[in-house]
Amino acid sequence: MPMAERQTPDIRIFVSCHKAFPVPEGGLLYPVHVGAALAGQRLEGYIRDDSGENISRQNRRYCEMTGQYWAWKNADADYYGFFHYRRYLYPDTRCRRPYIIRSEPSKALLERLGYGTFAGLIGQYQLIAPIGEDMHVSVREHYGAAPFHRAKDLALAERIVARRYPEYAEAMERYLSGTVCYWGNIYIMDRETFFDYCGWLFPILREFDETADLSGYNTQELRVDGYLAERLFGVYYTKRRASLACLELPRVHFEPDTGRRVKQQVINALLPPGSGLRARVKKLVMERNK
Repeated sequence: MPMAERQTPDIRIFVSCHKAFPVPEGGLLYPVHVGAALAGQRLEGYIRDDSGENISRQNRRYCEMTGQYWAWKNADADYYGFFHYRRYLYPDTRCRRPYIIRSEPSKALLERLGYGTFAGLIGQYQLIAPIGEDMHVSVREHYGAAPFHRAKDLALAERIVARRYPEYAEAMERYLSGTVCYWGNIYIMDRETFFDYCGWLFPILREFDETADLSGYNTQELRVDGYLAERLFGVYYTKRRASLACLELPRVHFEPDTGRRVKQQVINALLPPGSGLRARVKKLVMERNK
């Protein structure tokens, strides 16, 4: 049904899961079993990404993007959102920290985080992105230095974008040479923006698949299409944000294990995400471990 004929917009936030994990029922959240075509066990009550037109069998390379492809080709909504089973956006417009850490996404916790009014906030924007996190090194350099990433893959993706979409060249250079990253393939878009984004993104990844040499890649390195999509979202957002009604919201990371959660919270209190101090300490640790 067209949005103009609905009393309230149909908002669907798809939560990508590769295993069973608590996703509160009702409301805006729709759990999706990503890579379902490759799984030996069915997750009861989850949408499967291997129905209709899909790329579910490419999940080892595309990661959560197989769920987004499924939604693009098969789901009918006014707004499309994408979270991970352990990473959501939450509607605190006053919080400027990139993310916080909590236990697990229970209904009670989500209510405390403001999910009861989230639909009204979503309806005011065309694109909601995660708050950018300053890594204090260029996006391009960060990609090449990250575990299981190879700089040549991003370089190939850059060449594909420059050739297919020359109008994106300036925004791509500005984003990749900057230091602020938009992590997670996590966002919410209205229908028009989401279809435009997917129509731009997936042909880039398809050409990358047809062109790239992934000889000798291990299992983690083969997740390359998901890694690239994460950076390509930043390119798209940099190009389109001036022409769209946009909002950035913090992420909430869920860690059910109390010991690990407290440890992460202490580290974040001492070394706030996005801070120069955190970047310097991380650099020192990496150099020491070489």
